[in-house]
Amino acid sequence: MSLITPPPIDGIKTLKVSFYRASEDEVTIHFITLPKQSTVGDVLNDLKTKVELSRLDAELRLLEVFYHKIFKIFPLDERIENINDQYWTLRAEEIPEEEKNLDPHSHLIHVYHFMTDTAQNQAQVQNFGEPFFLVIHEGETWTEVKAHIQGKLQVSDEEFSEWKFAFVSLGRPQYLQDSDIVYNLFDRRGVYGAWEQYLGLEHSDNAPNDHAAKSNGMHYAYARVVTAYL
Repeated sequence: MSLITPPPIDGIKTLKVSFYRASEDEVTIHFITLPKQSTVGDVLNDLKTKVELSRLDAELRLLEVFYHKIFKIFPLDERIENINDQYWTLRAEEIPEEEKNLDPHSHLIHVYHFMTDTAQNQAQVQNFGEPFFLVIHEGETWTEVKAHIQGKLQVSDEEFSEWKFAFVSLGRPQYLQDSDIVYNLFDRRGVYGAWEQYLGLEHSDNAPNDHAAKSNGMHYAYARVVTAYL
């Protein structure tokens, strides 16, 4: 069923926002209508009145997602008249406690699902599914980080054993060894890092018949969608 965006009215703007709750395998889509001079903070405050949060004091953020990559985290004071949701997916989500107030010895990195296409004798990385953030700490080995990811995604040991993992920079995967120190692979570029430098999870795309694995509400590409006109 196609989604119909309400027609624009002078002086106001409607944004289509997908909300990912931290503890459920369900995405709800909301049309938020506010004056054009409103901010991202206003959008998130309005959204809080329409969704069920995992906790009353949960903080939200608004992301810009395109081709299964996170391109932007909107500042709360950005005006919505400057936001284009026609080609980019706007995703709102709760901010996990572990991602707040990071110390100087921690990074918040991008994690993307991917497959490789070996057509024309050259491996091409193809991203799919829902991207998410992950906190890594100085000195952690890949064995430790990998265990954290499996717990977040709730993937079985049998399935997880078939996955491959790589540090991907500008589309080139560098496959990881258990003893690798993941923290040392990432340059610190702002709070969230560079979207073209990420931790890649290589596996087949089993959606929509997957096990609804998730990461803090970050689901595979075909999670069940509920449209909310509130």
